[in-house]
Amino acid sequence: MAEKKEKPRYNAGRRIRWLGVAIVVAVIAYSGGWYWLAGQVETQASGFVEEQRQLGLAIDCADRDVRGYPFRLEIFCTSLEVKRPAEGLNVEAGAFRSAAQVYEPKRIYAELDAPVSVASSVLGRVEANWTLGRATATLAEPLPKRVSVALDNLDLSFAGLQKALTATIAEAHMRTQGEELDLALRYEGLTIDPRLVDNRILPALSGDADLRLKDGVALATQGVSTLRGVAGEIQRLALLLTPERGFLVSGPFEIGADGLIDATLKVIIVDPAGFAAAMKPVFPEYASQIDMIASGQKQPGPDGTPELQLPITIRNGRAALGFIPLARIPPLD
Repeated sequence: MAEKKEKPRYNAGRRIRWLGVAIVVAVIAYSGGWYWLAGQVETQASGFVEEQRQLGLAIDCADRDVRGYPFRLEIFCTSLEVKRPAEGLNVEAGAFRSAAQVYEPKRIYAELDAPVSVASSVLGRVEANWTLGRATATLAEPLPKRVSVALDNLDLSFAGLQKALTATIAEAHMRTQGEELDLALRYEGLTIDPRLVDNRILPALSGDADLRLKDGVALATQGVSTLRGVAGEIQRLALLLTPERGFLVSGPFEIGADGLIDATLKVIIVDPAGFAAAMKPVFPEYASQIDMIASGQKQPGPDGTPELQLPITIRNGRAALGFIPLARIPPLD
């Protein structure tokens, strides 16, 4: 009778040893790759700073360090300073932190600590404070695909006024849509020092804006030195006293080569009676005009709140409500 063949013995120990060796090699290779990428980030950061210096913009990222091993690439600075001497611009800020995941290096997260001081020949000196300042960006060429900035408990001091403007939330967003550029803004709990508005006491405001610029990518890439020639559409512009009370604006606009505005706008006053009651104490000299506007024909909005729609046209800088002239807007630069 033929002898039975013995099965080769399963050597679990050897396989575990080989698995361990493979893991060690993979860790070493990954670590080497991470440190190579970190070196590339440092090189690119240094190159960017030098490139900007040659263009007249000095950037000082104090004690710059690249960290984040094993899964992130992070740049840390203990303070940030930006200067453009030719324009008298000087920006000083606290610690700066940015990070990207190794598997998604073009998606950047950043935080900047307050206070931030901005001195310029145009605005004078502005001091900004916030409890948390953060930003995200998705990098692309020639512009990032998306950029978002959010600030919690923002306050601005300028013109000799402490906390001249404050807001519990302030956000700004940008995204590219082909050749067009979308810009958005949102704020809540905005308070304005009465001395900035002729000693009028305004209620706390909230609002948002959504704007699309025609050929905005080219405008942003080339740099905009004038508003003349800019065109686009206001998707939504809202100024709210409460979530159910305020006014909304939408419609296309264009700024001509002469600086005069052309626009066809739809203005909606939400809760006209409540809005008028809140605005008359602020602008008592316009009480009769406010009452007249609020007395127009209303219709229920999407949630049932009364709304008043006002078609506003602007032609060559002259604004009109239907056939009623309103005002002349001077040319923009």
